[in-house]
Amino acid sequence: MEKQERKELLRQYMSIPRLSGYEKEMAYRFRDDLAPLADRAVIDRVGNVIATFEGSQKDAPALMIFAHMDVIGFIITCIDEKGFIKVDRMGGVPEKIVAATQVLVGTENGTYVNGLIAAKSYHVQSAEERSRADSLANMFIDIGANSRQEVLDLGIQVGCPVVYAPRYMELLNDRVSGSYLDDASGMVTMLELARHMKEHRPKATVHLVGTVWEEFNARGAMLAARTAKTDMAICLLGPGAGDTPDQKGLNNVVLGEGPAVTMFNFHGKGTLNGCVVHAGMYNLLKQSAEEKNIPLQRSAGRGALSDAAYLQLEGEGIPCMDMGCPDRYSHSMLECLSLDDHERTGALLAAFIDNLDNSFNLDRY
Repeated sequence: MEKQERKELLRQYMSIPRLSGYEKEMAYRFRDDLAPLADRAVIDRVGNVIATFEGSQKDAPALMIFAHMDVIGFIITCIDEKGFIKVDRMGGVPEKIVAATQVLVGTENGTYVNGLIAAKSYHVQSAEERSRADSLANMFIDIGANSRQEVLDLGIQVGCPVVYAPRYMELLNDRVSGSYLDDASGMVTMLELARHMKEHRPKATVHLVGTVWEEFNARGAMLAARTAKTDMAICLLGPGAGDTPDQKGLNNVVLGEGPAVTMFNFHGKGTLNGCVVHAGMYNLLKQSAEEKNIPLQRSAGRGALSDAAYLQLEGEGIPCMDMGCPDRYSHSMLECLSLDDHERTGALLAAFIDNLDNSFNLDRY
């Protein structure tokens, strides 16, 4: 994939509103992009996109590579008599940075209306207000309406989605930034893999999956695995880079120094779940990286998980691995990644697929 096409696909995928639970537009676009390349491409009952490439070795373990289609955002909870809109969070929205943010407010017919999360004027803030972030409970969205009825007439109702307005820009050193690179980057990588497998039939059957609900409850991948009936899985979700001033000492991942694999993650706030990388999968990834002379970074840490954490508990246990293109500023309106890292992530996974055959051992030991 040429660099300009990579940029354009990222920009297009980043621009599609797809709050968790409202992924329909993204799902149909992703299925349509994969369908000409795959043996079959379907949308399952809950909305996951599953594109299948049949392997040449029928006794090789099936592999599912997946990235979530959904994004964080807000759900409308109340519309007041003057047409101002109150919302609650969907997923890990950082409250301290959302004031004065442009948003898209969804309607029941699937269209979107421009709006903004209002910021109290500096001149009327108290000294205390100026020094702290306001809570989402005190914020509201202004779409320019004069009444509740005017909002309702647009098809905007309680329960409708709200997302950050799309943003995309290019930075120095072949880096791009914008809304929802997490996980538009993973979907573009899967499209690259689909093109590779169209030309190079894999030995193992491979399912490329765009999942729903990752930001909501991290369970969409479980249902996709039941449909695909996979034996092992790779979650395309790169770790956050630890190379910025605010992240010093968090990890050794550096933007621009290659794809990264997560050796361990754990989320202890309520979910009490995570993933320890399957040793056999990691060893095959490492071997593939060495063969292609691709640098492979490692990450481990607490505070986050992916939908692999629940997928791994399906059936008799599904070997899982989290890896992908590192990013900066995750869940903000302006995430950032390196196009060089992104290209090498696709190349590494293509090599992994080529090396996967019926000799792979699914057991942990």
